[in-house]
This record gives sequence, structure tokens and C-alpha cells, in this order.
Amino acid sequence: MHSNSRFRSLSALEATYPLTAWLAIGFVLLHSCLRAVLMTQTWHAAQLTFASAAAVLGTGLAFDLVALALALPALLMLEAALGSRKPAGRIRRGGVLAVAALGLFALGFGVMAEWFFWDEFGVRFNFIAVDYLVYTREVVGNIRESFPVGTLLGALAVITLALVWASRSWLLRAASPAAKRNARVVAWLASVAVAAGLASVWSMDARHGSNEYQKELSANGLYSLGYAFGNNEIDYFDFYATRPLTVAAPAAALPRIVSATPPKNIVIVTMESLSSSYMAHGGNTRGLTPNLDRLAGQGLFLANLHATGNRTVRGLEALSLAIPPLPGHSIIWRKHNQNLETLGAVLADHGYVNRFMYGGYARFDNMDAYFAGNHYQPIDRGQFPERHRSFGNIWGVADEHLYDYALEQMDRDAASGKPFLMHLMTTSNHTPFTFPEGRIDLPRGRPGAVKYSDWAVGRFIEQARSKPWFKDTVFVLVADHCASSKGRVSLPPENYHIPAIVYSPAHVAPHIDTRLASQIDLVPTVLDLLGLPEHTRFMGRSVLHIYPDAGRAFIATYQKLGYLTPDQLVVLSPGRKIEDWRLDAHQELAGPVHQPDTLVTRAIGAYQETARRARDGLLQHVNLPDGLRVR
Repeated sequence: MHSNSRFRSLSALEATYPLTAWLAIGFVLLHSCLRAVLMTQTWHAAQLTFASAAAVLGTGLAFDLVALALALPALLMLEAALGSRKPAGRIRRGGVLAVAALGLFALGFGVMAEWFFWDEFGVRFNFIAVDYLVYTREVVGNIRESFPVGTLLGALAVITLALVWASRSWLLRAASPAAKRNARVVAWLASVAVAAGLASVWSMDARHGSNEYQKELSANGLYSLGYAFGNNEIDYFDFYATRPLTVAAPAAALPRIVSATPPKNIVIVTMESLSSSYMAHGGNTRGLTPNLDRLAGQGLFLANLHATGNRTVRGLEALSLAIPPLPGHSIIWRKHNQNLETLGAVLADHGYVNRFMYGGYARFDNMDAYFAGNHYQPIDRGQFPERHRSFGNIWGVADEHLYDYALEQMDRDAASGKPFLMHLMTTSNHTPFTFPEGRIDLPRGRPGAVKYSDWAVGRFIEQARSKPWFKDTVFVLVADHCASSKGRVSLPPENYHIPAIVYSPAHVAPHIDTRLASQIDLVPTVLDLLGLPEHTRFMGRSVLHIYPDAGRAFIATYQKLGYLTPDQLVVLSPGRKIEDWRLDAHQELAGPVHQPDTLVTRAIGAYQETARRARDGLLQHVNLPDGLRVR
């Protein structure tokens, strides 16, 4: 009886909306197969057992059905527009088959895209995917240069057409549905009610798993994408824990490792996706970074520095604004992000010429507007002379071309007699990992791109060494973020560990600093080296000083804010959630810390103060009084 009832319900659904029923079955099957494939690939890393895998599959099916239910009203309305109880002609029947083919192709394309996204980021579609939808030119170009797109899409098209043709007798019922108009209207109204109800009660909190991999596997990519799109602006004070603010302890100077005479110029090289693990100093034995390893031994090497995030905009934010990362979008993406207290603004008060040079197109991630509005002159590949654009891919020109044009520009700036800040952003160590032939002994791929990036920066330093301005210049070589953010926990510390070298032979003695430090500490360190007055409100701290603590770093994703110390990690999340973890010698989670804990107060205080300054306009630049301004 039960079985007959279900059969009648299914038959009624097919009779009422056969095209939607067909697409719904395809949706569930495709996403279930995708989940099974991703689980197989990630079984060991996700620490899956048969019991946990069954739970992930069950939760995942629930997420798939919720995502389908949210899309159902639109699908039903589309099918209603295609069908009529009048006899169907050739045009209407062709329209139904075309919509079925396009719908199934889109579903297959989405599943394929999600597989590639997971392969790179280890997560479902999230805020990164939302950002990438804005810059389709770069993203589509990157996919075309990285994968056999024509072959994959051709195969998908063939499979789609075959399935549509095999199902044509079912699908063509949509052109002349047997169900009465009243039944179809009632079905549509019911779908709207179900979608509205699920939208109000279902959330990402329904994910299941004992680690981040399992939670991501149990979700649905389209639902995750929609969630990220609707939650890209997050007010700290509405969603995160707050505490009374505390005053930081004073710092004392380190034993002097810099000369009494400060340098004059600054060159910041932000290297794309260069994890510390690629260097010999990070334990790599493949010899991928001989130049960086050599420079690390000749300058101030910050061996335990951590990036603030896993996106380039977070790195550029830290290296210009020197603030802990706020939840949601980077300041670079936000409104009212002009005339801020950036490194460029401070140096402009002292007569500096500031430039930001990017190997790609600076409209990506709003870099051009942000730097132009904050006392930098942005220069991107579109402004490079033809001689410096002979090799490139969708993301940008080869690093060597960026460096060659930067050298020409710095020669002109030095000849003008003004001190300069040159902030460079590379692109070669990014998919599709292409670079000019004959430079290194590795083929195209991540290891080759890392070695090429190292070759190019080593060549750049050697060419700069012959310049008359070299002796008065400090070079800061640092990554924007790590190559991967995948991990079993939401904030794996090892995936934020990046190299940083402060190099200036005439001014900085060789020294390895193993203290835990943050990417936001580099701006105060540069100003400390230049001997400029400490009138700024940067929230980082100079590594040329000692502090009463053992070091700290700020690491974050889009919503999770981490405060890292050598033996502890505090994580703040929406819903005013607080996680407090003890770390072992390998910086892996060893167990929870019992509350109350003073480190939690410090973590909340740092992020809360950052949010307060952003909310109250206190990140704005305050010009120096005329008496202190360099003319």
C-alpha cells in the first residue's frame, strides 16, 4: 500500500511537470556521484570511516534536495511557459528538448567546474567562487589554458544529447501536459511554500562531520555558492564575540641588526602563492628556491611569518594597511576604501613616489581603484611596453618582464631625486603555471612555476645590484599567501606559513628570526628601518623589537578569524562562537583549552578593535602637520 502510494505520487509529479521531474532526477544523481568521487579522492585526508561516510552521504543528499527545492519554483514556471494542453507542434516540442539539453548540460558543467574547484581549494564553491564570477575573463581564460576544455565540453555535449534523445518520449509530455491547469498551479504554489520554509530554517550549520573536509563533502556546491553570495558583508559587532578593549604591552628594541644610517627606498615583492614549504628553510629537498634560500641567509629572514588569509587581496591588504583581516570582503573590495592610512599614504607625507605594479590587469580584485585611491600609482600589464609583454598567460606577463619594467621605472624615479616605494605583485606561480622556455630545468606545473619564480626574483636582485640606488634600498620579499588552504581543520596553521626576507646588505645584517610573526608586521618593520616618526596607527608591530609574548599571528578565512600563538589557536566565528585549542609541537590541534582564558580576550580585542576602526572611520589617513612634512 505504501509502495503503491509512492508510485502514484511519482506518476502524478511526472504527469504534472515531466521536464522538471527529469531534471530533478539528473540533479540528484549528478551531485550524489560528485560527492562519491570527492569522498573517494579525499578519503584519507578527511579521515573517513564507513560510518562517517554514510553520515556524510545522508547529509549530502539532504543538502542536494534542499538546493533542488529552492530552485524548483523557477523550474516549474519555466516548464509552465513551455507547455500547453493544446496539441504540440514542432516548435514547442523542439523547445522542450532544447531546454532539457541546456539544463542537463548546465548541470554537468556545474558538477565538472565544482570538481576542478575542489581539486584546487579543497572546498565547495564559496566566496572565492563568488569573487571569480565577477572576473569571468581571467577565470575562463585560466580554465582554457589549464585544462582540455574543448574535449571535456565536447564529451559533455555528446552525453547530454544522447540522454535527451533516449528520454524524448518522457520529455515531450511537457509540451502537452496531461495534468489540469489547477493541479499545476497548486504544485507551483506548494513549491514556493516549501522553498520559502527551507530558506528560513536551513543553513550551513546543518553540515555533518568531525573535520572540515567532511563538512564540505556533506554540503551542496550550489547551495554553498548561494550562501556565500548572500553573506559577503559581515558586521563584526552583530555576529562575533566582543569584550572590553585592552591596551597592548610596550615593546623593547632588539639587539641592533640594522645600521645607524637608514635606507632610502623600499621595494616590496609580493610573490604569488609561495608557501614556506617550497624553500629549503621550510624542509623542501627538491632545490626549487636556490635564490630565495641564499637571500634568506644574507638578510633578515622571518622564518615563522604567517599570511593573514588565503587570497591575494588579503596579502595586499596586510602589506599596505597592516591590519588584522576583517570577516567578509577585504578592505580592498569594500566601499569607502580611499585615503586610508596605508604605507603609501605615510610615505607620501615624506616625499616618496609610490607605485604598485602588477603583472596582470589591476582591475582584478579592485586593485587599481584601491591603490589609486591610497597614494599609489598603479601600473599593470596594459601599460607595459611591448618589449616587456613577449610572454604571458591569462593571469599576467612572466615575472621577468614585470621585474625588467620595474627596474626601468625605478631608474627614472631615482634620477628624479625622490625616494621611492615600488610594490610589485607577481603572477607566474599561478595556474596554468606557464613560463618562458630555457629558464629552468623543470617543465610546466607547480614545481616548475615555483622554480621559475625563484629564478626570476634572483635575476631581479642581481640586476638591481648594479644600480646606483641599490645601496640605499631595502627589499622585502614575501608571499601573498600559501599555495593551498586545504586542511582537516578550518584554520590549519601550516597553510598560512609563508617566507619573508628583508634584504639590504648595506643596512641589514644577516639574521634569522624564528619568532611567530604576522604579515601585518612588515609595514611597521619597514618604517622602523627607514627611521620615520612613529605617528601612524598601524596595528602590526615591528619585528625589530622584542615583546613580552612569544609571538602571535592573525590567520583567517572568509568567516573564521584566528589568533595564533606558538602553542595555541583561538578561532572566532559567526554566532559569537569561540574555539580555543591547544597545539602540539607540529602546530596541530591537541585538545580544547579550558575557559576562561586570557588569550581569548586578546584575540577578541584585536579583531574587535580592527572592526571598530573600520566602522568609525579611524582607518583614514591623517596628514602630517606642515612642520613634519618633507617637501
